[in-house]
Amino acid sequence: MHDIFEAQEEIALAVMRALSVSLAGGEQSALLRHHTVDLQAQELHLKGRFHLFRMTPVGIELGLSYFRQAIERDPADAVAQVGLAHAYRMFALTLERAPNEVLPNAKRAAEKAVRLDGSLAEAHAVLGFNTFWHEWLWDVAEKHFRRALELNPASADVRWMYAHLLSNTGRHEEALAQIEHARELDPLSGLINALEGQFLLHARRIEPAVARLREALQLDSNSRVAHLFAASAYIEQDLFPEAISETRAARALSPSDTHAMALEALAEIKIGNKAQAHLMRDQMLQLSRERYIPPYHIAILYNGFNELAEAFTWLDQGFEKHDPKMVFLKVDPRWKNLRGEPRYQRLLRRMRFLP
Repeated sequence: MHDIFEAQEEIALAVMRALSVSLAGGEQSALLRHHTVDLQAQELHLKGRFHLFRMTPVGIELGLSYFRQAIERDPADAVAQVGLAHAYRMFALTLERAPNEVLPNAKRAAEKAVRLDGSLAEAHAVLGFNTFWHEWLWDVAEKHFRRALELNPASADVRWMYAHLLSNTGRHEEALAQIEHARELDPLSGLINALEGQFLLHARRIEPAVARLREALQLDSNSRVAHLFAASAYIEQDLFPEAISETRAARALSPSDTHAMALEALAEIKIGNKAQAHLMRDQMLQLSRERYIPPYHIAILYNGFNELAEAFTWLDQGFEKHDPKMVFLKVDPRWKNLRGEPRYQRLLRRMRFLP
């Protein structure tokens, strides 16, 4: 397995180097200007990015390690600080660490990246992304993204991060335009293709979402997020066995992922297998007594059982604990049955999604 990872790293590095050489003159200059002069630090950063955006527990841990090594080699490398900010965010979102323990680290790394190089678009974008996930200050986050686009409109990273904000705040046409542009800039990115599928799902364009997610899985069959988003889309199509298959694929890649567990239990409820769903809910509740579990995920389960009072109790906990998954509250199809409820409207206002 170690040899396989080494070979994948070497292939990824070769591809990235080839792409950087083939860029147009202005874009190539912009890319090289922001990279460290220390070639070993640059390679450590590329390895960190390769592993990190697999978004698996092993990949995130490896990514963090590589970025730290890059910073040790060159403490002035703003790009490595951007990678560090992404890694700490994924500790909260994928590894399900308590957000108040890890997301402040992401913000510090993003702010340091901006201080080190105020002309680096991705530094401003990752600062906006942290503001989006942890502070829920949508206008402030958008200002960071707009500044990033001014600095480098050809950055696929800036555009997919900005698209996330636009999608989750309900600005679907703008979001889809941004993510499509990101895909045009980086057509082989499994992550960008998967995110486009998710944003299509948010916009209630279910069939195009499924088609895009299938393409994402063709690019990377081990994309945890693509499997997860596909499960959500299949639930919307009432294709519950397919949804269960996708959640199990996501859980195989990240066994600690309780979002996949919640969606699997929801699909089990829909096909009438409530005993299995109750068992999975009990497992999640037991886990929540042992470690941090995003309250948002437990709320999905209670809503699936139509136990709305308990669902709202867990959503309120999500707000109080600053669960980053709460950023999906406005657009996640899981809540379409609650959108007319006054308590749900109040929660949207507390999240600043409504005036």
